[in-house]
Amino acid sequence: MIRTAFYAATFAAFALPVAAQTVLTVSNDDSSLEYDLAALQALPQVEYATKNAFIDGSSVFSGPLLRDVLSSSNLLDDEMVRMVAINDYEISFPVSDALEFDVIIATQMDGAPMSVREKGPLWVMYPISSDPKLEDSIYKGRIIWQLEEIIAE
Repeated sequence: MIRTAFYAATFAAFALPVAAQTVLTVSNDDSSLEYDLAALQALPQVEYATKNAFIDGSSVFSGPLLRDVLSSSNLLDDEMVRMVAINDYEISFPVSDALEFDVIIATQMDGAPMSVREKGPLWVMYPISSDPKLEDSIYKGRIIWQLEEIIAE
């Protein structure tokens, strides 16, 4: 009887819904918003093929526009945001880039999710191949991989 109750309780615990893992936190002085991968993928998606200095050739990246994420988090009116990666790399990022270019928070590369080893799960990507201006080295430093946090500055 006790054994049956133990097994029933154990299997019931496995049947509980698993909380979605937060992959991105966006915050300002007043609040913070957490996104799991499904929430980011529920936003309108943009896809483009582009090259960058960190991959061979070109790849197809897809994900929500950075400006949409900033807008839904009430950060679109800020001048700068701080982007922070899993490895604590961080950079100040001008919000004007999100307005001027179709910068995305890529959730997929070549149609597949990106592992941490592949610079994922989130990679800030510019459409470098579509605008020669974006080949400037200043933008190279803004292509932050393993993004985990965006903070208003």
